[in-house]
Amino acid sequence: MLSVLDRYLLKEVIANWLAVMLVLWAIVVTNRLVRYLGEAAAGELAGSMILTLIGLKSVAYLATLVPLSLYLGVVLALGRLYRDSEMAALAACGVGYRRLYRPLLVLAGLVAGILLLLTLLVVPRTAELGYRVEADAEHRATIEAVSAGRFQEARGGRIVIYAREVAPDASHLRQVFVRNLQTDPPMLVTAERARPVRDPDSGVRYLVLEEGQRYQGFPGDPVFRVLEFEHHGIRMDQDARPEVRLKQDAVPTRELLAGGGPRELAELHWRIALPLAVVVLLILAVPLSRTSPRQGRYARLFLAILLFIIYYNLLGTARMWLEKGQLPGLIGLWWVHLLPLAAAGWLFRQMRPRLPRRPPA
Repeated sequence: MLSVLDRYLLKEVIANWLAVMLVLWAIVVTNRLVRYLGEAAAGELAGSMILTLIGLKSVAYLATLVPLSLYLGVVLALGRLYRDSEMAALAACGVGYRRLYRPLLVLAGLVAGILLLLTLLVVPRTAELGYRVEADAEHRATIEAVSAGRFQEARGGRIVIYAREVAPDASHLRQVFVRNLQTDPPMLVTAERARPVRDPDSGVRYLVLEEGQRYQGFPGDPVFRVLEFEHHGIRMDQDARPEVRLKQDAVPTRELLAGGGPRELAELHWRIALPLAVVVLLILAVPLSRTSPRQGRYARLFLAILLFIIYYNLLGTARMWLEKGQLPGLIGLWWVHLLPLAAAGWLFRQMRPRLPRRPPA
């Protein structure tokens, strides 16, 4: 059973943690959303898939932001208690740092356990789905990216599409102009309507034009031809299925354990490092948050962020060394976690009251 003090501390920490988490998540997601909107405007990504991609990417962002947000949440919560002299009152009642750590370490252990399941099982799966959805979105971006009154390139500029009117769901186009350089000689097509169609057997996507004319060749050449048609199809896909480029973060954990190579070992250590960082950073946050009432709750915030940046960059550097085989797998990223613990020990030592020296006899 949690005591009144435990519930009070957890309430303060969790409230600050969730607030910081929401702000950081909004910043990261907004940045990714702007990037996707830019790619969709350039015709490199299907706009209808943006929300799906954001949802899948958010899982990986969550795993990365949880250690930082909980760390800052503890610093802010305890900083507020120091500012309002509540920590001084607790110390007068005999509440020391060991007593403070009890509910906080329970929270950190719970969060680290859930985060471990995320990084080992959920994040690789969502990363794989994200890469597949992104490949499919890039694959089908050409037609969906066409906007009224604007020329849109496809297949590396070998196809140029122009439409005067475009349906809101991009299901059909009206008064269409298509320049196709894939044929020899090149071909120019105009049509009243056009619609994208996917072949159910091969999966190949076509742009089917209706009621138009096809001009093939160059005017004045003997082979120049003008044809009228009711239906005419232009293949839009280079391949029947999109090519999916999976990165290391999408490899299942069981394959990393079976592989045993430097890259697999580095990715495995990284997935374990994030949950472990939750506990390590919380231990550092408690002595780091100690301030005087005049300093305020944000006095140590800049230092806390600076220490996290150093810690996170060291983890990334050690991961790179491990991936290149420059660091033994037995050492891995473990040594980086010892540095915040050493910093916490040093802070605790500085907080001990120093007795005045006795004058020499």
